[in-house]
Amino acid sequence: MFRKLGKGAFSLQGKFILVASVCLLAFTVIGSFLILSREKKLYMKDIINQGNVLAEISRLTLTNVMVYKDLGIMDEQGINDYLDYYIMNLMERDKRVRYMMITDDKGRVLAQSDLSQRDEADKSILNTITTLKAETTDEIFLNEPVLKITTPLNIDTKLWGALRLGLSTNDVTKSIDALKQEVIFINLVFSVIALIGLSLGAKVLAKPVIRLSNVMDNIKTYGDLESVGALNELPLLKDRSDEIGELQKSFLWMLQRLREADKEHKKTMEVLSQTEKMVSIGRIASGIAHEINNPLGGITLCFKNLIGENADNRTKEKLIEAINDGLQKIKNIVEQLLDFSRMSVTEKTPVDINSLINRLLVFFNYAASKKDIRIVNDFADEIPPLLIDGNKMSQVFMNIIINAVQSMEKGGALTIRTGLDNGFCVISFEDTGKGMPPEVMANVFEPFITTKGVGEGTGLGLSVSKGIVEQHGGIIDVDSKVGVGTTFRIKLPV
Repeated sequence: MFRKLGKGAFSLQGKFILVASVCLLAFTVIGSFLILSREKKLYMKDIINQGNVLAEISRLTLTNVMVYKDLGIMDEQGINDYLDYYIMNLMERDKRVRYMMITDDKGRVLAQSDLSQRDEADKSILNTITTLKAETTDEIFLNEPVLKITTPLNIDTKLWGALRLGLSTNDVTKSIDALKQEVIFINLVFSVIALIGLSLGAKVLAKPVIRLSNVMDNIKTYGDLESVGALNELPLLKDRSDEIGELQKSFLWMLQRLREADKEHKKTMEVLSQTEKMVSIGRIASGIAHEINNPLGGITLCFKNLIGENADNRTKEKLIEAINDGLQKIKNIVEQLLDFSRMSVTEKTPVDINSLINRLLVFFNYAASKKDIRIVNDFADEIPPLLIDGNKMSQVFMNIIINAVQSMEKGGALTIRTGLDNGFCVISFEDTGKGMPPEVMANVFEPFITTKGVGEGTGLGLSVSKGIVEQHGGIIDVDSKVGVGTTFRIKLPV
């Protein structure tokens, strides 16, 4: 599951979604931050304006009261009572007001809402009295953010005192928090919708590329540009006018060139394979002649005895039976030879690998006995039939056996083993010949590489054999030591 997710994340579609999502997230976060900052400034500006208006109204009202005091209309006690009433009434009507303080022109407190506060003016009030300028700052009052506004009670240069007003900004904080939640919710909904749209868009964008990739995967799987399975995606490649359309055209052009090159390669390999077959037949001609001459000699002798006058009926029957056996043996050898020599396309059928090797060894009995070579068969019985082209695989085995026989000029042993290993059938050919040096063994499967003398080999046998084994999804390797011998191993899927 994790491998599949990782593969999807590193695909073209996954990378597009990832990059687009990161950009979307960055734009969303930056945009949300700018919006919230702007709205916070607007909220604060609005509450400051409201506080200034409230302070200005209070300033005008209280200044008039101070004028009444100077005119003798209101006495000291009446002024104090009015100030206390005004503070209480204002705080009752506007719940945002957390405290109020009124001082005289000396900074002495005349009235205030919070009796726990000191009766002396602080630095900001004295500064306002001195400069006759209003001052607005932020502070925390009883664990609550408030806007502290200090304004002078004056008319022109005439000063009566100062007013301190604490206006709560808690509503602003709540409004900003509510706005944050709303922005987050909108961003989440927008992001989900955007991701769905991006996924659909990425799928549409990557679809033709995925189709091209599937074609290449099928070619890699089937290993054949001419097979129907390898090209079953081509009808889905529709014409496009964008860059992907140009990519499709280039891909189809390249695929067509590959198909033509593959056809030429196959033709060349078939010709080389057939040529190598004929060379192999020439090399084992003496062995084939010996295998045919033996039964022919027996047949000739039987005919002489058969036409003799002294043969009774029982003897004649035995002679006729011997003649038939000899002819049948010759027929089998000729049929095997013709079957091996004919040119054919790859046609895989179930083949008993042990029986196939035994039939081939008939061609080498004479050559092996002539060179005092002992052939040892170590076949496993549990090997199931392999889906291979028996004719072409026979050519592979024959090339290896011929090389083994030619490498043992002074006799030796050729051990042929078959067995199973992790879903593969392993066929090994181990000889006790002269072996190969490392520099030759490293290039032994390259075309025209040979250790034989002039006229003894084409240098194509092992190269052709490697191609045939790989066509069957198999592996061929070699291990050799000078003076010890050579071992070829072929692994074919079961």
